[in-house]
Amino acid sequence: MADPTPQVQGRWNAQDPANAFLSFGDLVPEGESRPFTNPGEGQLSGSDGCNGVGGSYRPDGDTATIRRGPSTLRACPGVDTWLRGAAKVRVDGDTLHVFNSRDEEIGTLTRAHDA
Repeated sequence: MADPTPQVQGRWNAQDPANAFLSFGDLVPEGESRPFTNPGEGQLSGSDGCNGVGGSYRPDGDTATIRRGPSTLRACPGVDTWLRGAAKVRVDGDTLHVFNSRDEEIGTLTRAHDA
């Protein structure tokens, strides 16, 4: 039996800014609903290094499409907020390639491993 866990599920950390991350949660089962998330999607949370990022994602093999949801919007002088432009991601081993809405790669994240 194939593993039903999406490849993208879990936490992914940025190197710059060091406290930026995305976390991809469990998928919503068919017949259930959760705020901002439809069946077959998972909840997305994270930070761009200054502001909280939220939404949902829909996995498809080694990729996932991101649907932005609620987030904070503070002024962040000197913080590169590239992660706020994430629209799609692709898993390549322990690297998560992040793409904007024009399908341009805007950065990478590294899979977080439990200590």
